[in-house]
Amino acid sequence: MVVITGASRGFGAAAARKIAGRGHLVVATMRDPERDGPAVRSGLEDMIQTVRLDVTNTAEVDRVVAAALERHGRIDVVVNNAGFGIYGPVECGSEAQLWRQLDTNTMGPLRVVRAVLPSMRARRQGKIVNLTSLSGRIVSPMLAHYAATKYALEALSEGLRFEVGALGIQVCILEPGMFASDWQTANLDIAEGADGPEYGEIVARRLQGFRELAATKPGAASVAAALADIVDVQQPLPMRWPVGNDAVHQIPLRASVSDEEWAHLCRSGALGPWRLPLHPTPPEPAPHSWSGENVVLVTGGSRGFGAAAARELAGSIQN
Repeated sequence: MVVITGASRGFGAAAARKIAGRGHLVVATMRDPERDGPAVRSGLEDMIQTVRLDVTNTAEVDRVVAAALERHGRIDVVVNNAGFGIYGPVECGSEAQLWRQLDTNTMGPLRVVRAVLPSMRARRQGKIVNLTSLSGRIVSPMLAHYAATKYALEALSEGLRFEVGALGIQVCILEPGMFASDWQTANLDIAEGADGPEYGEIVARRLQGFRELAATKPGAASVAAALADIVDVQQPLPMRWPVGNDAVHQIPLRASVSDEEWAHLCRSGALGPWRLPLHPTPPEPAPHSWSGENVVLVTGGSRGFGAAAARELAGSIQN
């Protein structure tokens, strides 16, 4: 039996139908099963159960997992797909937006994992699949907030793999590149403040280009097929499973070049318009003497690195 979060549309809905079509029972969770469930279950009503689940609600996660275990006796595979994104510069975005994104993309999968692990450990069997993104390995302008939550999920997943792998529980990170999806519209909010005078014009232009580019990409079928293969495959799962042309080619490229070479590739446009720096021809910086007396703000300066840095900086200024 397979549990999928965020299955109302996009990758999750396509995966639920693909996996069920291969003969597996699927619990497809979503925020509004009355609205979205019928389309997901259509023609596969005996194989797909739709259940309400908000992954930011710990009690709800525990309740859904417990109900699935009571009804089916076991959970063989968990696919953590639910996600939310904000688009805009690092400088923008309210704390509420940032916390919602972290709560959904990082803490949500962690809640689900914690709920299913006891039963998987008891059976010494199970698969946990966490969907991150190409943005979980490579950061682009305007998507740094989103990438931070996916980087965090990559780290949690890798650590978990080494913690439970010897117990018969496999952990795999699925890393989709850019695909045509309503994620770019339905689940991608503009960061608060990004429509102001400092960034408004460039954010609107870049977001429009991002959505137009995404619309030219393949749909969710490739990701759904990869998830179905992960469920079916008999041999041990790899740690990471990139899907899509961007992920398959850019992830190893980024790992093989220096930061300077990567920056040059981004500026050249060879990696696509969404990786271009925000200001390709920036003005000259204001003149400043960095060897003179500077005002330096050090956080965490009570002890350790912070205290040592503060004293070193103050000493160098005095000397």
